[in-house]
Amino acid sequence: MKKVVLAGAAVATLLAALFAPEDEGSIVGPATATTRQVERVPAPLPLAVAAPPAPPSALAIHPRRALDDEEAATLFAKQSWQPETPKKIMLDQQAAKAALPAAAVDANAPPPLPFQFLGRFVDEGKAAYFLQAGERNVVARPGDMLEERYRFDGVVQGALQFTYLPLNQKQTLAVGDLN
Repeated sequence: MKKVVLAGAAVATLLAALFAPEDEGSIVGPATATTRQVERVPAPLPLAVAAPPAPPSALAIHPRRALDDEEAATLFAKQSWQPETPKKIMLDQQAAKAALPAAAVDANAPPPLPFQFLGRFVDEGKAAYFLQAGERNVVARPGDMLEERYRFDGVVQGALQFTYLPLNQKQTLAVGDLN
């Protein structure tokens, strides 16, 4: 094995000398000394004593920290690109109802609408509106009777209009933009 390595080294030296560029009579001058800063590296410690290299700060393992209540509540919060206009309007209506004093309620006034707006569907140019009444879901089209006391009249200025039949009074349910 050593003979093969030595022979390979001899062949490589001969080839390097054969293909080396020729100097045109110039004499190579003596080498000049240059000074460089040489960093002194401490001798490596034995493997049993060597400490593991410190990981970069971006890859460091940090201890687990507890989430506060606000972070925990928003961890799996619903994310949506849809505007919250109908929800905001319904909350404003509920706040307005709660702000009314009990004495201000008229005895001849219809009860508050039991419906909440869920959505709208248009099929062949005819719109159907999805409502929730208590625990039930209702599909309403203009002219439909709902809960035996309400008639759905249609959409007026971005609000659903109902007629409370026992008192024959109109009521509206604001739902925001219906586009």
